[in-house]
Amino acid sequence: MTQKSITPPDLDWREDGQPVASAFGDTYFSVENGLEESRYVFLNHNGLPDRWQNHPGAFRIIETGFGTGLNFLMTWQAFRQSAPENCWLEYTSIEKFPLSKDQLIQAQALWPELGDLTERLLQQYPDAIPGLHRLVWPDARIALTLALGDVHDILPQLNGPVHAWYLDGFAPSCNPDMWTDALFSQMRRLCRATASQNTASEAQRQTTCATFTSAGIVRRGMIGAGFQVSKVPGFGRKREMLEARYCQTSGPERPARFDGKPWLTSENHFQKSNKEIVVIGAGLAGCTSARALAERGWKVTVLDKAGISNGGSGNPQGGLYVKLAANDQAVHSDFYLQAFQYATKAITRILGDGDASQHSWRQCGVLQLASNAAEAERQQRFLDVQALPENLVTSLDAQQASELAGITLTQGGLFYPDAGWVNPRHLCHQMLQHPNISIRSQAVTELTFDDDHWILKLGDTEVLNSEQVVLAAAYEAKTLIPEAWLPLKSIRGQLSYLNAEQVPSPNTVLCGQSYMAPVATGQPWLVMGATYNLNDNDPEPRFTDHETNLSHLGEFGPSMPAATLDLIKGSRVGFRCTTPDYLPLVGAIPVTREFVNSYKPMIRNAKQIPPVSAPNYTGLWLNAGHGSRGLASTPLCAELLATQIEQTALPVSTDVAEALWPGRFLLRDMVRRRLPKEWYE
Repeated sequence: MTQKSITPPDLDWREDGQPVASAFGDTYFSVENGLEESRYVFLNHNGLPDRWQNHPGAFRIIETGFGTGLNFLMTWQAFRQSAPENCWLEYTSIEKFPLSKDQLIQAQALWPELGDLTERLLQQYPDAIPGLHRLVWPDARIALTLALGDVHDILPQLNGPVHAWYLDGFAPSCNPDMWTDALFSQMRRLCRATASQNTASEAQRQTTCATFTSAGIVRRGMIGAGFQVSKVPGFGRKREMLEARYCQTSGPERPARFDGKPWLTSENHFQKSNKEIVVIGAGLAGCTSARALAERGWKVTVLDKAGISNGGSGNPQGGLYVKLAANDQAVHSDFYLQAFQYATKAITRILGDGDASQHSWRQCGVLQLASNAAEAERQQRFLDVQALPENLVTSLDAQQASELAGITLTQGGLFYPDAGWVNPRHLCHQMLQHPNISIRSQAVTELTFDDDHWILKLGDTEVLNSEQVVLAAAYEAKTLIPEAWLPLKSIRGQLSYLNAEQVPSPNTVLCGQSYMAPVATGQPWLVMGATYNLNDNDPEPRFTDHETNLSHLGEFGPSMPAATLDLIKGSRVGFRCTTPDYLPLVGAIPVTREFVNSYKPMIRNAKQIPPVSAPNYTGLWLNAGHGSRGLASTPLCAELLATQIEQTALPVSTDVAEALWPGRFLLRDMVRRRLPKEWYE
């Protein structure tokens, strides 16, 4: 994503309430009846909703120009009225100049029959930050990926399939920068990716397109991209519009999946009609994965020898926040920004609003203190690089920070007002409260593949079979698939529980070298920690680690008491699982030796990518390595995993998907010749 900032459009409002984009001199919808125009152009001429009746699974629409959201809300209304229970709508919309919430409310006031859907959209409507934003309504079987940025930056970051296009930017005469060969080339790429998933005889599943314009530049561009284009009567006083169907009439071509990174589009996974799956691990990664799949109709069995959230996800309070990069690590920041925003909405959906009435989570904000000169410099670099709205992150001086925290602080920092703390164990329990999820407190001692299914050995004698398995057991994933190249690290962390009668409770979560959360209702202590001990498997609490935590107490201001062991009321030891680049591992797992053999030419030239599909373990998926950021990262990663399993539209850019790909370290070490020498022979 190259666009650094996003601004709402300048709008003029006509007497009849219609918005006009000043920069383009064009209206957002028909003067006569915008809602009926949208139905006529985009529903009718894409064959909707009839196509939904015979389309089990996810139906993908890509729209160029979200505008007022009218097309999306109109499609939601039609989907709600007519789509069968086995159909899920994946709607991706691209917008360079997103309306503000106030502008959206004013525009949508013209369509009171969409009012309830508008309200639901506004509840999740994102801040104006470049990149992809995932909004999900599981009860409606609808997901919206709102991509904020230039269409020519966004489209290369999207994956197939796509079943229908809504081409709805401003008219070519007003907005020539959009209607270019680059647009039609990307449409062709995505249509080819879709065509490879279907047979030529399945006309019902071919990609269609509709647009209000009949301009020659659009018609010629679509024909060149492989569409069969027809002029048809336009809506109202408009004489003509275009409808089209992708045909790929130019003969055999290199498969679209090989145009980019073929390991991101493996074909050796199967999906049977029973939609049953096993998730190994009942921590945050496992519980969010189970919930995302269950909401899509999967029957999920969750296995964990310790029960629900009794491992690293079992702390009584954890910080829901992210520490964004202070340099140009664009993919790293793109992921965590998107993940954090998605997590706050997902947790609210499961636990309710994080207000004072909540005992299991509090959206009280997080203050990242500039606890030393290096951190102060990092925060300044962050502010210089990032252009983020103040309601997401703002800089505070020491006085402002003290007033907000309710205790005297000697330094300021970065404040994230939508962040806070969560009880991870309670969140995990609530995530698993779904009729499609069952839980078994059993250990998986062995995992093997036989012909078309996985065999899970439970204990000494019992066996469970499953065609699909998700490994969400943190570091233990390495023991179940020892031959996989997974550089996971286990890091011991010890929390200290401090006497709430002796230690003042802040109003917000404080983060320095340690973190401290406000005292929870009914809790006699404050949570502080955690230590960071690599290559340490000791499960027992240690006084030396309490001393380490207490040594950071002074960072939280002069009102804190002297750091003595008398403050300690209890403790907890957990083990984080992380990766060398501190990004999770999410997706299909490559078969190590077969992968090396398939991509061996890249050892001599990393740009020489063989056009072959990645050899992955069939029906085996990974969601691990979230470290101390699991509250922020696991909900979006679970959503990503569910879309990968269902082979539909990803909720993140392809750059982010590759950054989270479980085979990235295998590919890196292969190219750098860090694998065993005999593997290269």
